[in-house]
Amino acid sequence: MNIATGVRRNGYRVFCDVVMATEGSFAIRVATRPEGAGPVGTERVWHPPHASSYFELDEAEKAAHRILRQVKAVGQNGEPVYG
Repeated sequence: MNIATGVRRNGYRVFCDVVMATEGSFAIRVATRPEGAGPVGTERVWHPPHASSYFELDEAEKAAHRILRQVKAVGQNGEPVYG
């Protein structure tokens, strides 16, 4: 599973981004986009449950993989549903 290309759920593509939060720390953002949607403007960004900061990039990437595996569906509003 690639966190950048994500997974398909309920007609949506769900993926994670590891971003710089503050100097020296990383955070995870979950994004959803309807399958087949062309413009990037249709992408919505969400904070994962129990979001925390990570001080190592590889630690943040491992956490992003775990979060992505926890997404079981996507609601009609595009919000990820975790299981």
